[in-house]
Amino acid sequence: MRFKQVTGLLIGTLITTGSALADSALSLYRAEYKTQVAGLGVTLKRSLTEEDGRYHLTQGGKKGFIVKLSEDSHFLVKGDQIVGERFVYQLSGVSNRRREVLFDEDAGTIRSLRKKKWTEHPWSPEVLDRLSQQEQMRLTLLGSETPPERISLSIIDGPRIKLKHFDLVETGTLDTSVGTLNTVHYTLRHDDPSERSSNAWLATDHDFLMVRTEHVEDGSKTVIQLQSATVEGKPVTGR
Repeated sequence: MRFKQVTGLLIGTLITTGSALADSALSLYRAEYKTQVAGLGVTLKRSLTEEDGRYHLTQGGKKGFIVKLSEDSHFLVKGDQIVGERFVYQLSGVSNRRREVLFDEDAGTIRSLRKKKWTEHPWSPEVLDRLSQQEQMRLTLLGSETPPERISLSIIDGPRIKLKHFDLVETGTLDTSVGTLNTVHYTLRHDDPSERSSNAWLATDHDFLMVRTEHVEDGSKTVIQLQSATVEGKPVTGR
């Protein structure tokens, strides 16, 4: 499994026309997920905290000395839009990799580090890093009367800013480690869906917390699934 899939799968997302959410803070949470990395079981821990109006989303996991992954995203919430401040991704162990994004509204720039090379882009409030995109998705869904048929987001990664489209598949129930949850299911549009697919399920009764993702590429399937979570201090449970 590629490590970029781990973060990319934790999709969250975007800006849609007609979102009705305004001046609403995100609910805070802690969650644990299970996945497989290079055939090894890994626990990913995520948490969203807030202090003085600034949010900090962190994610990490490790397996002995073989794998250590950490990600941090700092951002503000302005109405129905997440506005990035800084993102850092660090992988060590079998492979060493660092990515970083610096959002500078005053300077009118977004600087992005990938493969030890910095690139600079014009600042835009609609550009998200790879971790904060899920929180944008929560804002979008919370501000919509019904789940949008399509959610689109702009994500920066090194020299590229890519617009991604998530299409609604269905609303329904999903069996998880915490019980059966009501969910909304989105799939990411790929240029060649016969070669790869990406899907995400978010819990409608728990502020659209991500509960499962699946990614298939080159015949290999990677699943990230919720093991436990609290939202605003209350345990996430299903039927």
